[in-house]
Amino acid sequence: MTETASALWASIVRTIVPLIVGGVLSLAVAINVPLDPEFEPLLTALLTAALTGLYYVAVRLFETYISPKLGWLLGYAKSPDSYSRDVPGKHEAE
Repeated sequence: MTETASALWASIVRTIVPLIVGGVLSLAVAINVPLDPEFEPLLTALLTAALTGLYYVAVRLFETYISPKLGWLLGYAKSPDSYSRDVPGKHEAE
């Protein structure tokens, strides 16, 4: 796999994993909350967005300030800083 393809794959994984975690957490919360059936899809969508964002920010902060090894919580233990450096051709267009 080329360096560029590897960086692309890492960014995709690190985007999809928080979406999955946010979705699962929101479903777990929504299951235990009795709601009007018309309101439930909206609550699930809002909870998914909020929990996904919170999860991603928390893991990035832990990864940055505690240990880079915690990046695995996003599905790939390389932070965007490390997999985007020195990619051939990256700064040539600038």
